[in-house]
Amino acid sequence: METQVTPTDRLAFWGVERLTKRAKRGPIGRWSPGEKLHILLIGYSGGRNTGSEVRVWAMVNQFYQILGKDNVQIGLLTLSPENSADYFKPPTEFLPIMTKFFQTLKKGRTDYHLGVISEGSTLKSKWSDLLTLLFVSGAGMLKLQGKPCIAYGTGAGEMDDFLYEKVLKYCDQTYFIARDEPSLDIIQKAGFKVDLGVDTGWIFPPAPQEWAEKELKEKAGWDGKKPLLGLAVINPFCWPVYTSLSKFLRGYGIRHPEERYTAAPMTYFTFTKERREQLDRYLSNIAQATDEFVRRHDVHPIIIGMEALDDYPNSKFQKMLKTPAQIFCAKDYNGFQMVSFLRRLSMLITSRYHASVLSMPEGIPSIAVSMDERLYNIFEETDQLEDYYFKVDEPELSEKLIAAMEKLWKNQEKVREENIRRVPKYLKEIANMGVKFRNFVKENFPEFPLPPEPENWMGYLPPLYPELAEIVEKYGE
Repeated sequence: METQVTPTDRLAFWGVERLTKRAKRGPIGRWSPGEKLHILLIGYSGGRNTGSEVRVWAMVNQFYQILGKDNVQIGLLTLSPENSADYFKPPTEFLPIMTKFFQTLKKGRTDYHLGVISEGSTLKSKWSDLLTLLFVSGAGMLKLQGKPCIAYGTGAGEMDDFLYEKVLKYCDQTYFIARDEPSLDIIQKAGFKVDLGVDTGWIFPPAPQEWAEKELKEKAGWDGKKPLLGLAVINPFCWPVYTSLSKFLRGYGIRHPEERYTAAPMTYFTFTKERREQLDRYLSNIAQATDEFVRRHDVHPIIIGMEALDDYPNSKFQKMLKTPAQIFCAKDYNGFQMVSFLRRLSMLITSRYHASVLSMPEGIPSIAVSMDERLYNIFEETDQLEDYYFKVDEPELSEKLIAAMEKLWKNQEKVREENIRRVPKYLKEIANMGVKFRNFVKENFPEFPLPPEPENWMGYLPPLYPELAEIVEKYGE
């Protein structure tokens, strides 16, 4: 992939590489028998991204289950300790990512014995080279200190040449567990040690259903009877995020707040006139199909914002709809609450991968309108690619979408049953990842007092919430 990094990106790379190379300087914390094993989760937490949050919640609770809560000290990088507190309580620690977030990483690698790259989109240029650089830097620091690093349920995609060079240089000692076959193939071609796993979000629990129903009635005017149609739209045309010192100095983000990526300083979405027109066409096509479907079936639509930054496209989409639709966005709700909304739907139209993942344990039938290979992969895995998957720039999208919605509506009970039947398979794959993680710890810390091996695969998962446990009992082998 041809290099497209900005001069400010290159400056950031240069600074981080210098910081990474200094990893051997100063104290290097080594684990000693009798003390807790300190595990650092290197990811994108606290940013009101539902998918990122639920993945990390699942990992932390699985690691406590496998290693023993009294034996480990887990810390995670977070953009907001306040937001992360919705998911974690002591003894889990927070390392706030401030403006100089690589300095936070430097402190973390000194105080911790084992690193876990916890973000799903780990090695790819699609979203942001800068974000991938955070993970690469973490892996590099741990490598130079002789500490183990594992990427857990990770994804990989196309990388520009400049970034790929750094990945090859600093991630060659990292053990990867890929969350899908395409990611595994990319990581294998890089020559890294890799096994196949899955996304960890499948075990995440919802808030009580009664809470969601009350919120839907109060905020969306739902009558409690009409079927709910969920619409998880995004801005597919604003990536990748890049850094720009000149825009920062000119105050560009103040005049154009929709173009500023607030999670990191001097970072902006890729906006052009053509991309704005593409966004309008994408949203308009989904709006047209939604209005026609509501006219035919008298369903109640709601808009699902799986990440705080979805608020901008959600608001544009809401204005395009002829039918009133309330927005329920992650900027206002935590992951437990967002999942509870998803589980109450009768059908979902989604451009968000984790909206699909987190709705499937309830069997929610869904259609993908996507620019994301992760959604392609999951619809391929579930044999729904041909009927219910479309690209965001699909020709005649509104006509194709309404036809797919009609087909899915007629077959919703069949699809719901098929979705639920597949869930135990994903849970077993998470458990198998737990086996690999336990062996990874045993190999790197042979004197660590591991609890006895679980009697069966369920013992490698944290306790499941009742509805999920029932699915395993009914459909698991």
